[in-house]
Amino acid sequence: MNRREFFTTAGIISATTYMSACGSSNSTTQEQTQPKPAGALSLYYEFKIAGPEIQNMMSNVSTQATALESKTGFLSLSLKQMTGDSTMVNNFLPDLKGVLKSAYYDAAHAGRRPFIYTLLIRFDSYDNLIASGAKDWFTSTIEPQLFAYTKDANGNPVKTPLPLDYYQGIYQTVAAGDADGVYTTQADIVTFLKNQKDVANTAYQAIPSDGTTSGASISVENHVSIDDANRATVNTKATALLTVAQQTFQPYTTDANGDIVETDGTAGTLSDANYQKAVTTEIMQNAYANGSTRDYLFHGVWKSVADHENSHVDPRFMKAAGPVGAYVVAGPWEPFYQTMIVHNNPNA
Repeated sequence: MNRREFFTTAGIISATTYMSACGSSNSTTQEQTQPKPAGALSLYYEFKIAGPEIQNMMSNVSTQATALESKTGFLSLSLKQMTGDSTMVNNFLPDLKGVLKSAYYDAAHAGRRPFIYTLLIRFDSYDNLIASGAKDWFTSTIEPQLFAYTKDANGNPVKTPLPLDYYQGIYQTVAAGDADGVYTTQADIVTFLKNQKDVANTAYQAIPSDGTTSGASISVENHVSIDDANRATVNTKATALLTVAQQTFQPYTTDANGDIVETDGTAGTLSDANYQKAVTTEIMQNAYANGSTRDYLFHGVWKSVADHENSHVDPRFMKAAGPVGAYVVAGPWEPFYQTMIVHNNPNA
């Protein structure tokens, strides 16, 4: 291995995800020492993988999605590839909208970083999730594929013994929303989770320079941590934020009474302020505390990068986000993802 290849590989090993760095890399300890969570749950993985392993990994995930249909309580599965990063979540100036929209994918494709994926496996209860064997499947089937690669003298990929880390967590959906409403009851949340509205492609679709649609759904997962003592307050304020995020759009007009005339908005570009409503929104709370803190994912599906970024500079969204942001002790970090596999089980 030459000097440049060594440093590139070292970069792959050290390219730690936010959740690996600030959260727990495995939920097993928390499961053994904290109360069993109630209600619908998502087994969540965030993992790095080298390019030569991707097709086999996706085949394994597709096979598992079909196999899970026979498991009691299985609601859905989705696999998403990280593409870039939101700048607007960090309140940067609007002229930086979308500049990192494909930064992760571009670096990984050039061999400078690993590819990063998230996997969500949804069940109606903890007992059914554990009984399904989904955690054991990941350990036995996916984990052996998570190793760094280098190149031999002829430029061919060679698997190394250096493992790539991953994050495993179990999350509860606090609230969710789509074009039809906002959901907080368990019955409605179960219906939401088994009818994911992502549009999937099996191959990466380049994101246009203006941030408009590329074919697959664009998702965001805003990673934050809060003091666990503030969980109830944050859930209330975050649900209010979700309601605003799900229902706002640009441009809008008002009627004679000053009420907003309901539309879906106009598809945005990175050079304007227009955006369509989010396809779905979801507040996901880690089922377990991590010491005195607790991790959250604010998970949204959008029609385009531009729609998402433009929503974050809307004064209505910024006003609603402020009361939640005041409680954040780590983050925000909000990558973009393209959905690669979506498998619903609507008859569950």
